[in-house]
Amino acid sequence: MIRLTIRNLFARKFRLFLTSLAVVLGVGFMAGTFVLTDTLGSVFETLFSDTTKGVDAIVRAPEPFKSSSQRITSTRPPVPDSLVSQVRAVDSVRGAEGNMLGYALVQNKEGKAIQTRAPTFGTSWYREKKSINKSLVRIPEWKGQASRQPATATEVALDRATATEGNFRIGESVSISFLSVPPQTFTLVGVFEFGGSENGLAGATLAAFTPERAQVLLNRCPGAVGATECPVGAGQWDQIEVVGKAGSSEVAIRDSVRRELRSQGLDYEVITGQQLADEQVASVKKNLSFFNTFLLIFALVALFVGAFIIYNTFSITVAQRTRELGLMRALGASGGQVIGAVTFEALVIGVFSSVLGLLLGIGLVKPLEGLLSAFGLNLPSGPMQILPRTIIVALVAGVLVTLVSAIAPARRAARVAPIAALRDQSLPPSSGRRRYFWGALATLVGLGVMAYGLFGSQGTNAALLVGASAAVIFLGVAMLSPLLARPAARILMAPSKKITGKLAAQNAARNPRRTASTASALMIGLALVTLIAIFGESAKQTFATAIDEQTKADFVIAPKGFLPFSPEIASSIRSEFRTEFGSPGTVVQYRDAAIAVDGSATSAFGLSTDFQKIGNVKVKKFDRAKFAQGGILISNAVVGTNRCRAAAESKIPVPCRLGSFLPVRFPASEVEAVPVAGVFSDAKAIGYQGDYLISLANWNQRFTDAFDQFVIVLHPDGVSTAAAAKVVKRVAREFGGVKAQNKADFKDSQLAQFDQILGLMYVLLLFSVVIALIGIINALALSIYERTREIGLLRAVGMTRRQLRTVVRNEAVIVSVFGSLLGLVIGIGFGAAIVTALRDQGISFSLPLLQLVIFVILAAIAGVGAGVLPARRAARLDVLKAISSQ
Repeated sequence: MIRLTIRNLFARKFRLFLTSLAVVLGVGFMAGTFVLTDTLGSVFETLFSDTTKGVDAIVRAPEPFKSSSQRITSTRPPVPDSLVSQVRAVDSVRGAEGNMLGYALVQNKEGKAIQTRAPTFGTSWYREKKSINKSLVRIPEWKGQASRQPATATEVALDRATATEGNFRIGESVSISFLSVPPQTFTLVGVFEFGGSENGLAGATLAAFTPERAQVLLNRCPGAVGATECPVGAGQWDQIEVVGKAGSSEVAIRDSVRRELRSQGLDYEVITGQQLADEQVASVKKNLSFFNTFLLIFALVALFVGAFIIYNTFSITVAQRTRELGLMRALGASGGQVIGAVTFEALVIGVFSSVLGLLLGIGLVKPLEGLLSAFGLNLPSGPMQILPRTIIVALVAGVLVTLVSAIAPARRAARVAPIAALRDQSLPPSSGRRRYFWGALATLVGLGVMAYGLFGSQGTNAALLVGASAAVIFLGVAMLSPLLARPAARILMAPSKKITGKLAAQNAARNPRRTASTASALMIGLALVTLIAIFGESAKQTFATAIDEQTKADFVIAPKGFLPFSPEIASSIRSEFRTEFGSPGTVVQYRDAAIAVDGSATSAFGLSTDFQKIGNVKVKKFDRAKFAQGGILISNAVVGTNRCRAAAESKIPVPCRLGSFLPVRFPASEVEAVPVAGVFSDAKAIGYQGDYLISLANWNQRFTDAFDQFVIVLHPDGVSTAAAAKVVKRVAREFGGVKAQNKADFKDSQLAQFDQILGLMYVLLLFSVVIALIGIINALALSIYERTREIGLLRAVGMTRRQLRTVVRNEAVIVSVFGSLLGLVIGIGFGAAIVTALRDQGISFSLPLLQLVIFVILAAIAGVGAGVLPARRAARLDVLKAISSQ
């Protein structure tokens, strides 16, 4: 039986190729995703290992709470410079020094920011004889000139990648922007490699200064406004790096430093260098997990579509091999052996396809990187990582999908009676009642689970429920779709008065299950494309309406990439307006913030006091003076909850209301009773969905850093827009990394970002659509084999080759349009459900009719293309041989 199965497989190489291709593409996508994300993880793992190389212990402040904001990675406050000497005094310590990373945006010679889509860091670089951390490796010579470390407050060193990008030479001037001081100009004196790698800090820029200068520039020297260098002992560090004496392990050094600090009553966190590296790697991999999941979803969709193709292929081939299977039964093969033969055939295809898919996935890594780069996601590269997990998952997924898809056809094969070998009869068609019952049940259950996931559940479980329910609904609709296949075929070909159209409709209606199964694969792809189109259009229209109707702005300062920017930009615009026009105008800053309320981390939004001048945010009984002094605004959802206190010194919870005090823990301060200055009902006009709006007053005392996400500008009264634009754009150029746009241009640029993300998702879904088209080719090719004699008779009675090709192509069009219409209906339903579930976030339903019509037209054109090869094969059949075939 095994030899016979293998012989049958290789006797039908074309069918084997097409069936395998569906699995190969899905497995390849999955394997490529794993290899890509594992490679990224390895890059950062090497990077952080280099960062902590030679460091035995790290001393840092405890983190008061974990940030819930995606844009803020840590709420950990800095440590004082005076702590360095205390750590050095520990017996087991050979040396200790402070270290930090802060915002430093390097501009090229044309004044344009370098690497605006990756972090832009500044750091301190001790003299080499003192240096503990050897991550900054000086390049002795750069472009024929001596390279060295910075020695004065006006000198800087850059990493190799940044110096190359800016085409800088030693001795040239470099302009750099910071958070707390205006842009500064430095003399480039050195170029270095980070961790000895030419790739630098995983795509980020890195500028190094003298330690005392770095503390001033990177906002780690409290009260030193206008100072050139921070006085020794007066500054701060993100952490202190420790090297122990020879012969001591990292753990022993960590424990001795920890004991000594605790004996002095100092509450600081002490970990080993390896612990820090592991922690940083875990954090990066956690962030990458979303990216990995995002790509894997599309890979699973492709595999899911492939499962339909495999099921359909095996169903058709089992029906066509009735005589062969019956003969096997007549010769003594049991039903179990027939099931085993078909299952073994599926196993061979699954293993063969999975191995090819794994190889394809490895080859897809670079194209995937290029695709993501084309859509603005530039990723650091490194040695390709092919982990055992990738190989195992790829093989198991491909084999499992193939085997599961072949179970039903295998059981059907076992029902072939021995007498069928003599009569050459087909399997009697079942009534389909059981199929339709289970299809209806699956659809109803799927709809119920989806409704619960969208409206009754929250968090990760909601996403899993929606995804699982969508798969069940697709299965249910696929089982019910034969009910629609026959009438759909006749309706779609009704406009055609030619015999070719009527024959195509009859052929598609003859076997509605086959037509429906083939169309179901395309249905999934088109449903998801429709869903994305509806959600994207709804989000875009909601966003555009909010900007047009709820936001007032003459200019918007926004980052050129994804990074926040210095608040000094807003300060400079106010100052320039006051100098040139005698009035600061209205300049409103927006910031993400991480706070803790009732011990739970949550997100907040920081903004200037006069935010209502530029956004339609309704605030009841707004106490503007109290807000300007550091107050907080709470949403209607918080009103009445027992989170507040009646007085600043009170410890007794009371319902929150105007005039009460909300206990808030900020990253850089202890719990503070913040006065409630008003209640807002809707902050969507400023792009915020949370419960807390906080004043920018006292920001530096409450938070470790200040980053603006956007700045909205209204020019002073009596000043022309053109005159104000010159000032705003001049400031933007001076700082770099941002763009100054009017309201219309800002809206267009934001909508373009929507389109960019949607475009990426469409391209990724293209894999599943391609697999579905392969299924159409496969089904038509197999049906031609089944109808060889019929085709011969048609040719014998006068049908031309051209007419025959038209018939086959029309069948492909029927299948593709039927599948796309099914997908369109399901996608519209999914889209409406998701948009309705997000109505509290302000998203309103919008149907992109023109886009959906284009999808159907493209599906019909793709169907014509899918029918070309089967049509040519049918037209080349020899008439006499076809008539005499059995």
